[in-house]
Amino acid sequence: MTRRKVFDPNAVPISFWRGNDVQTALARRDIGALFRSYLAAFDDCTQTQLALLTEHDRSDVSNWVRGARHGQVSDIGVLTRIAEGLRLPDTARMLMGLAPADALMSSIRDEREMADSARMPADQERRRLDGSEPGSTRIAICGSRTSGVHDSVVDAAVRALARLVMVRRLRVNHGPVGVGIEVMTHIADHYQPPGLRGAVAIFGRRNVISDAEYVVVVGGGSGTRAEADLAIALGKRVLPYGASGGTARAMFQQVRRHPPLTSWISSDQLAKLDSCASLDSGASTMDIEQMTDDFVELLDNVVHTEGEPRV
Repeated sequence: MTRRKVFDPNAVPISFWRGNDVQTALARRDIGALFRSYLAAFDDCTQTQLALLTEHDRSDVSNWVRGARHGQVSDIGVLTRIAEGLRLPDTARMLMGLAPADALMSSIRDEREMADSARMPADQERRRLDGSEPGSTRIAICGSRTSGVHDSVVDAAVRALARLVMVRRLRVNHGPVGVGIEVMTHIADHYQPPGLRGAVAIFGRRNVISDAEYVVVVGGGSGTRAEADLAIALGKRVLPYGASGGTARAMFQQVRRHPPLTSWISSDQLAKLDSCASLDSGASTMDIEQMTDDFVELLDNVVHTEGEPRV
């Protein structure tokens, strides 16, 4: 008897992952719909082979396909096994909310890299961290939760900044505590970049911002204020999320009083920064999420339109 050949997920064309139904299933993390599309597109793949590829019981796959099991999955471990088993391209992984397989962030290293770096001379280690992919942008994320800071806004900012860092592969500077490390922890918990074992914190305020192209300020107290003041003194491009309160609110007022501090962004971008400066007392969770998305979209826009003509 001839044994059926095991299906090779590497043979799946990229066009499959770009289909509307497939992309909708990925974005919704609807594994039932994804498996149904997969089986319909590839006659030589069976439910048994899907189970083997994704490390699931055959009955689990059958229940997803038949709709007997809820199709939407939130467990990152399950999603990761499916993504790796089906060899999802990075665009598909990110739609599902997972880290790209080739994610490169200077702030994240695995245990072997950390051990290797401990044996490197300091200047060689610094060059290794600075020599990441060409064209990647380094940002410093400064801020903390203290009195006068809106925790719900900071929560939303952590989630939105984590998404931006992953999608744009931004390189992140951050201290050992505060919003920056919260962003990296969120990435570790919700995106699980391959090989993630630890986040590299930077000690010393000048060190956090010295090689950053942009300094993002979210909330913060006196320590964050010292970082932001130093950033301005060094001529850094400071982008404060005023609605988060604390130092970010004070820095927004400062940069708006001194036009040279915002000369690097367009009038439209400045208007968006203004719209993200304050929080209405009756703001809903949806309002906070929308405002935060607007602020992070502004950051994304200024980072990726640098050098283009302004209207």
